[in-house]
Amino acid sequence: MIHNDVDYWRHLEHLKPGDPDLPSPRICRLLRRLFQRWREKPRWLTEEQVGHLIPGPTGDPAERKALSGESVMVRKGKAVRRMLQIIVRDDVAASAGSFELDPDDLIFGTMPPFSVGQGKEFVRYLKEDEELAGMLDFLNEMSPMGHIAPDHGRTVRVGLRKMIDDCKAKAAASEGARERDFYLSVIESLEGVVEFAHAYAHGIRKMVDTLPADDARRPSLVESAARLERVPEFPAESFHDAVQAIHLLHCAFHWTVEIVPIGRLDQILWPILEKELEAKQLTLDQAQEILDGFWIKLDEPAILNYRHAENRFTACDGVLTGFWGSSNYDQGGLLNQWMQQITIGGLLPKDGDPQDACNPVTRLCLNSSRRLPLNSPTLDLRVNGQTPKDVLDLAAAALLSGGAHPVLLSDECIVKALTENSNNVITLADARDYACDGCYETMVAGKSEFSFGFVSATDLIEKTLNRGAGIAGTGPINLRGSKESWRSTAASDIKDWDEFKRILEKHLELGCHRYVKNLTLNYGNKEAVCPSPLLSAFIGGCLESGRDLTAGGTDYHIFSPLFTSISTAADSLHVIRKLVFEEKKFTLEELLTCLTTNWGDALLGPDGAKQPAFGRYVSPERIQEIHALCKKQDKFGYGHAEVDKIAWYLIDSFCNAVRDAAEHPVHAGRLKDLAARWSSPGKDFQLIFAPGVGTFEQYVFSGSWLGASADGRKSRQPIASDLSPAPLHSEEDPMLHRRTAALAKGFASYSDECMERLGDGGAVDYNLPEDFPPDKLAALLGEFAQGGKGSVATFTVANPKTLLEAQTSPEKYNLVRVRMGGWSEFFVTLFPDHQNQHRRRPLYTP
Repeated sequence: MIHNDVDYWRHLEHLKPGDPDLPSPRICRLLRRLFQRWREKPRWLTEEQVGHLIPGPTGDPAERKALSGESVMVRKGKAVRRMLQIIVRDDVAASAGSFELDPDDLIFGTMPPFSVGQGKEFVRYLKEDEELAGMLDFLNEMSPMGHIAPDHGRTVRVGLRKMIDDCKAKAAASEGARERDFYLSVIESLEGVVEFAHAYAHGIRKMVDTLPADDARRPSLVESAARLERVPEFPAESFHDAVQAIHLLHCAFHWTVEIVPIGRLDQILWPILEKELEAKQLTLDQAQEILDGFWIKLDEPAILNYRHAENRFTACDGVLTGFWGSSNYDQGGLLNQWMQQITIGGLLPKDGDPQDACNPVTRLCLNSSRRLPLNSPTLDLRVNGQTPKDVLDLAAAALLSGGAHPVLLSDECIVKALTENSNNVITLADARDYACDGCYETMVAGKSEFSFGFVSATDLIEKTLNRGAGIAGTGPINLRGSKESWRSTAASDIKDWDEFKRILEKHLELGCHRYVKNLTLNYGNKEAVCPSPLLSAFIGGCLESGRDLTAGGTDYHIFSPLFTSISTAADSLHVIRKLVFEEKKFTLEELLTCLTTNWGDALLGPDGAKQPAFGRYVSPERIQEIHALCKKQDKFGYGHAEVDKIAWYLIDSFCNAVRDAAEHPVHAGRLKDLAARWSSPGKDFQLIFAPGVGTFEQYVFSGSWLGASADGRKSRQPIASDLSPAPLHSEEDPMLHRRTAALAKGFASYSDECMERLGDGGAVDYNLPEDFPPDKLAALLGEFAQGGKGSVATFTVANPKTLLEAQTSPEKYNLVRVRMGGWSEFFVTLFPDHQNQHRRRPLYTP
């Protein structure tokens, strides 16, 4: 594992020609440029540069009148086209860096710096009254969620010109204005992408004219210009064409505020590469260089210093479908997150007996992931019982290089969950075609819309102990806390473990009902404010039905309620069952006082008396005694069966509650109304609920509103990422108190059938030492691939000392990457709270 860019160059210098870890000279030059870029503050567009689609009072009155008379849908398509025109203008590109060309580039297209954590800029197109109406629902022009996998295969196979011509014919044949305007908006968007590609072609030809006549790169650049005059407007004729077309469209999505992944890249590219290899028109080494160049282009906007971040966020950025409220993500953990997931491996998308889908492009992607020290794109490797051993060996090598990817996803769990536990709507062939979205969310590639929401398991324990109130709010204002659920039985009156579970399940049911109600109340509100015509063109069902993806146009409507803080909850419930109800070491009332006083840190009272603001008095000495007892109990994620079974109980209870809420008569009227509004001829509208477990990057944010918990964690401290074991408590030094376990023991904590109910998966983030033997890791990955070890596994490779020293000497560790709740990030870019959470994670050994 290499810790910094200086050591990386030294490593390359010692490799012999032909070594699989040695990139081509051209790729090395691109890497040198990239490392320098990462140290600099990225340039940004200004609001003034993008402006408003509709001219102001000093503009052309006729144009203002014409545009004001267009529908929001049509104006959105024109805004997409305008945005792609603006960013290639010389005056804008010079200050904003939005249109960059380098003679060493193999793939052209500049990604914007619009990470999820930094915000965006986009051409405004709403009128004043529309802006107000949108803001009432926390929506504006920056509200498209992106976050779904487009069908890039359509780009490669069909080309945009054919799509444009088809939309023109459909617009002419449309009987209603809504359908016609959708097609017109798609046409404007796709024409904008074609112009975008041609602008790059023109720019490359101008750059070639500035190079010396004997520059060896000239022929390649001339070919690149011709390529961009051809793709993505027309079908790809070569592997290089296909990669370029995908990247150019990917850039267009991101510049027009659709932050999306790429999908099953190996399945898209292999048919065209196979033909070239057979015809001996391209070698695997040449294909590897093209993919390496693509990888580098995707990571150009990254920053290594979080002080270089922008904060362009609005209250309405990237709003989740079906959500009502302001968008306040954990920005400090999202500075380099563009949701650039690339999914490889898995199964072929067909019914019948399963057939592994790995191919030579799968292996090329793993090579790029291993030998290039990048944090993005995130590579997601789908595995199953048929996954070839050499693919697992390549995956182990990539992980041990320190990139924190590939992520491993179990087809054995996820395909079954998507087909059997998601309303039985998704076909087997489509389930086998799933791809990862922004973090690891699973959906049918190019056919789904998607969104999610959260239910906190630890919060449910608070409400069970505290009569429906949250513990963090206990004090003089809210007395026993913020009341948010049923006023359930008081802690002093809960008689046994079974009664405690029944009360918890009642609060859980209410949380799931609220998720379904919010989704059904708010679904469809984006169409009138922030439709997505460009992305809709690449999601199955939209062009066929004449509806935007925000208007129910997609083939599948997948929504994932996500359970969070399960490890903290399981550890806490283990304490309650064992120490309160079985061994009777203390009472629930005593425990509640311990938690409402934050384990004694918040004892209040007149004249300095040590007593809680509300509830039973417990002495400070007794609180510390109970705290010590709670902290020493077994934890989830280490193969301790008693605790693990509680986590499995929580997951099963959650899946049951989601199913029951979705089928409950209280929601029947709204679901019927949605079906009536959004169904189209030959296609019934149906919400698909695919539960999962996930915090993504929001383990700091999610912990910030939780009170102290029975496992010993103090109030407002971070929780675990996704379904990972809980981190060490914040007051404990991870260099002195680090928890360790064998990786096989960790796998054992996820060996229950409940994992096959999580259609959206449940990621476990394992930290491994840097000297983990490659053959041992490959063997363990093989065990995971066989099934029964969980649904999603991710791996950060970094010694505890490495992360400690990286906090004080970031330049010496600027290539150390860690697995967030959903992607890989440079450790030095993370805000301190996130860095410390990573340091407190357990270490898993061979």
